[in-house]
Amino acid sequence: MKKTPCATYILLAANLIVFFASELLGGSEDYATMLRLGAASAPLIKEGEYWRLFTSMFLHFGFMHLANNMIVLFALGENLENVLGPVRYALLYLLGGLAGNLLAFAHDLLIGRTGISAGASGAVFALLGCYVFLLLKNRRNMPRMVVGRVIFGAALALLPGFYTPGVDAFAHLGGVAFGLLFAFALKRSIQP
Repeated sequence: MKKTPCATYILLAANLIVFFASELLGGSEDYATMLRLGAASAPLIKEGEYWRLFTSMFLHFGFMHLANNMIVLFALGENLENVLGPVRYALLYLLGGLAGNLLAFAHDLLIGRTGISAGASGAVFALLGCYVFLLLKNRRNMPRMVVGRVIFGAALALLPGFYTPGVDAFAHLGGVAFGLLFAFALKRSIQP
């Protein structure tokens, strides 16, 4: 029996509240405001502001950025939360976002990037990675076409990060990798 996806709704609400607060406090597309509110910045994180790896997960640059992430969170959330349970699901989201931000931070340090970043993409891609793993684990019970389409869609979702300015492919990759590893670690206890 499916339960109400409370953790998904809480995460959606948290992202929406932070977005509207950022709009009121100076604008979600104003870099100074976003930096003040906790956007990720490799130089500042390197100086010890590690909390930005977490807070940046809930900030979004403009409504479309928020909408894109929240649509995917909503689309994947109900099924994944019912499979994982609310606690493991919330951990997947939060730790996946952190993993994505850590990989993006490491990449920024490596190339000397000093810009700022924000968004729930790493967390959302962790959900996608877990979803793909579960689909592959149960591919015998699924039509081959469905499995192929989901994997193709996941690959397509990763591509824009490599050629679209302002999209951090490394946050996406870190999130997907964490989602796959998380699902693999729990594979015996997850029964979709």
